[in-house]
Amino acid sequence: MFSVEGKTAFITGGTSGIGLAVAERFVRQGAKVFIAGRRDAGDLAAGIGATAVQLDVANGDLFAHVLDVVEEDVGKIHILINNAGMENVGQTLVEQAISELDPAVDVNLKGVVHGLKYGPAHMADGGSIINTSSLAANIGLPTYGFYAATKAAVLSLTRTAALELAPRNIRVNAVCPGSIRTAMLPDDHPEVKLTETLCPMGRIGETDDLLGLYQFLASGASAYISGQAINVDGGVSAGFGYGVLGLAETAVS
Repeated sequence: MFSVEGKTAFITGGTSGIGLAVAERFVRQGAKVFIAGRRDAGDLAAGIGATAVQLDVANGDLFAHVLDVVEEDVGKIHILINNAGMENVGQTLVEQAISELDPAVDVNLKGVVHGLKYGPAHMADGGSIINTSSLAANIGLPTYGFYAATKAAVLSLTRTAALELAPRNIRVNAVCPGSIRTAMLPDDHPEVKLTETLCPMGRIGETDDLLGLYQFLASGASAYISGQAINVDGGVSAGFGYGVLGLAETAVS
């Protein structure tokens, strides 16, 4: 139903975590997929049937050049996923060094700006852009200040780009994952236990929990959806689970 067959997708941050999981799903569904990351991931890409390109998303000139090369190779792309991101949490705004703001801005914010600036010229009309933001963009969390600020900016950019690209029927939406098990969130991360307590579903998410939404937004089935930010958080943004009240699992009949 939510077909991406025959489409070309370009995914930043595609060599690990959410981006890699999405790439694997799209390849299985018949898409031509390019995964972009700072490291040489040729073997990784070959193993899933994708193509790897090296890219530092903070470098706008390089971003534009890589897209030129991709278009020369396969023509216009249909799906652009601005997914590259870095975690920058654990200290309060008073404690955190100002110098630590720069890398968060470079990757989480400039990386999306560059995708939105240079990507559309290489996209077919009617395509889809999906920006990976975060639940932290929508709720306050102590010690997440720099990270949350960059992810909130992604939502603003998403809305602006959706308006500007609407005449070409290019849709722009954002996915806001809650706590998802990846290399950035190992089992011993303090956020895991916090989420297990707060989340109505009582667990952190897996990358598989996100794939259906990315595929839906990439497909023609979402042709009238643009400028939206969708939380995938096990219900955290709706309210707190029974764990906050210290209650055991409660069945409501």
